[in-house]
Amino acid sequence: MADVLILGGGPAGTVLARRLTALGYGVTLVTCARRAAMEGLSLRAVEGLRRAGCTEAVAAAGRPASRRVDWNGRRTALNGEHLVDRNSLDAALLRDAAAGGAVLTRGTVAALEQGKNGWRAVDATGAVLGSGRFLVEARGRRAPNAPARETGPRTLAVGRVYHGPAGELGSAALSFADGWAWLAALPDGRRVVQLVIDGADSPARANLTDWHEAVVAALPEAAGWVAGCTPMGEAEVRDATAVRRSPGVTADRLRIGDAAFAVDPLSGHGVYAAVAWAFAAAAAVNTLATDPTAWPAVERFVEERCAELFAHAADAGNQFYRAEERWRDRPFWRRRAAWPPAPLPTAEHGIRRRAVVVNDRIEERPVLVTPALPRGVLAIGGVELYPLLESMNAGPSRGGDLAERCGRSLVQPPGRVAAALSWLVENGFLPGGQSRPGP
Repeated sequence: MADVLILGGGPAGTVLARRLTALGYGVTLVTCARRAAMEGLSLRAVEGLRRAGCTEAVAAAGRPASRRVDWNGRRTALNGEHLVDRNSLDAALLRDAAAGGAVLTRGTVAALEQGKNGWRAVDATGAVLGSGRFLVEARGRRAPNAPARETGPRTLAVGRVYHGPAGELGSAALSFADGWAWLAALPDGRRVVQLVIDGADSPARANLTDWHEAVVAALPEAAGWVAGCTPMGEAEVRDATAVRRSPGVTADRLRIGDAAFAVDPLSGHGVYAAVAWAFAAAAAVNTLATDPTAWPAVERFVEERCAELFAHAADAGNQFYRAEERWRDRPFWRRRAAWPPAPLPTAEHGIRRRAVVVNDRIEERPVLVTPALPRGVLAIGGVELYPLLESMNAGPSRGGDLAERCGRSLVQPPGRVAAALSWLVENGFLPGGQSRPGP
């Protein structure tokens, strides 16, 4: 039996597996094949994979493609995105997981069995695919549903793959009256047109391909994108609704990635959020494994982190939807411009006690919060900020260089302390900035 059983070998599951094996845990990762798809990864998502040591996945992502956007009657060029064949990316991720020391098992989980020693995943024949003392659910939207905390307007993505002459790598996004389209082209000639629409506008599944063909024909940019190309199959539909569920953290179980929350594809935060979530989850698992009594702090941390990542993705998508003003009265645009119903709360400047990650563990520490940094900042350059403020209050008010005095108190190099002091001034925690914090 492994220390940790992870179900799902996508970005979240793989990054978590690598983080946990690096901490000395035995990990079994169970994965199954998924249907073919082409996806766009943000630059931040690929950098997150690089930081996790997923060299095979980074190589599979290749170089970023140029991207243009036709939105609200204007054409702009935005930061590039990495266009990936999802099956190739998943295969690369599994190689990264294995290279990190995880044991891989391929199969479809039909049931989970919980015993006094941990969890077992079994297939439809009853064969055991893997077991572990701690269970991580990372199967994305395929995971058994947990109660939804927040749900955006029901959204569907209807896509079709085409093949044409080899050409340049590139992508585009364009808005239309009842949704928006994502266009992608790989150098081998494969092209994708994905139409994102409101769930209420979904055609009958039997008419899906004809409907997709008609919409593409009515959009000059999309029609030109696949001109001279041959469809490689029928149109397929997938759920793209933004939804946040409970991470379900207990002493021996946790949900991560899209199994905990899935974002609207327009936000561009999907894989990035999954990777960020995996880094945080590694600290949660490590903390619970070494100190089960820390569960209350871990639960607060996980719930807050999940809500924050989801809220930022929802806010990013909302800004794009509100920017399209030509069809603001059409149902698709009206519903999304009105969601989420409340803006992100503004944090008050000051000191708060929060659950944070320290040396791959979750601990409660004082952090410094500003409106621009609502999650709070624990340290700058390895120098914890709250102890630095305390050392200033406890030390003499005159004589000697401040960075040197505080450095001796905190056993930190004066150069690092000076950088932390500059941050305190710039963010209003010392005279010369906005304000001095209270006790």
